[in-house]
Amino acid sequence: MNNLEKFISETRDEKNPMDNWTRVIIETEEKNPKPIAVITNDNFELAKGFRIRLLPSEN
Repeated sequence: MNNLEKFISETRDEKNPMDNWTRVIIETEEKNPKPIAVITNDNFELAKGFRIRLLPSEN
């Protein structure tokens, strides 16, 4: 199991909503990074060929 799969497993039952970020930008790790996704509290944009699975908070 790689680090990402392990983190997914460890956070599967997380119930607390994120509240420290205004947005999350996910990008490649290159000299000139390419954006993969931008996630805000109520929206997201995603590069072709990827998907996002959102888990709504219970609060």
